Parts: sequence; structure tokens; C-alpha cells
Amino acid sequence: MTRGKSLSDDLRGAILNMARTLDVYAICHYTGCKKRTVEGILEDYRKKGTVMREHLKLEMRGAKRSMSIGDIRFITSLVRHSPDVYLDELREQLEDTRGSEVSEATIWRTLKRCGFTMKKVCLS
Repeated sequence: MTRGKSLSDDLRGAILNMARTLDVYAICHYTGCKKRTVEGILEDYRKKGTVMREHLKLEMRGAKRSMSIGDIRFITSLVRHSPDVYLDELREQLEDTRGSEVSEATIWRTLKRCGFTMKKVCLS
């Protein structure tokens, strides 16, 4: 089953306001939303106290990251200090200093996600 388009925060707020005086079927009639959608929004409000997507703090999908924020800050500071450092050296320093055992591929993906590239600067 595919997920549909998510509703805007304005419509979610309007549905919540309508729920104070109208039943679910009337809300469906006025908004054009399905009954289950309205029920889901009201259920989110009862469970989490808000219906706004930006405040729901959706769970991070996928596997748990193997590097902590501190590990990421550590390797980015190492790369900024010495840009010509190798991935195996970063891995060894990370293991010795922070105790984190990760692969070189993980370090490379993390640096790439942080905006680092392998472009060489040409000084002329």
C-alpha cells in the first residue's frame, strides 16, 4: 500500500478546530478528506499533543547511525586541520581517541554527507 500526499499543517489545524464542534463525517464533508485520515489526525493530537508535522519529530528511518555527533565533529575537525589525511588514518585516530570502531566506507559517507569532497585545490 502506498502512502498518499501528506496534508499541510494548515489543513491539519483546521481539522483539529472543526473537531471541537463537528463530528468526523461533517469534517470529511467540508475538507474532502477521508474518514480514516481525519481519525488519524485526531489520534495524533490525543497521543502527541499536536498535529503539526514540523513538531511531530518523525522517527528517523533506516538503520541507526554508527557514528555519534561527537564522532562526526571529531573527524570533521581532523579533516579541517589536515585536509590531506587518509581514511585509514582517520579510522585509527577515531578508534584510539573516541573508541568508535567504524569502517573507512562509513567515514567516507559521513564526510560526504557533511559536504566534503575529494576535489583538489590548484594553487598557481
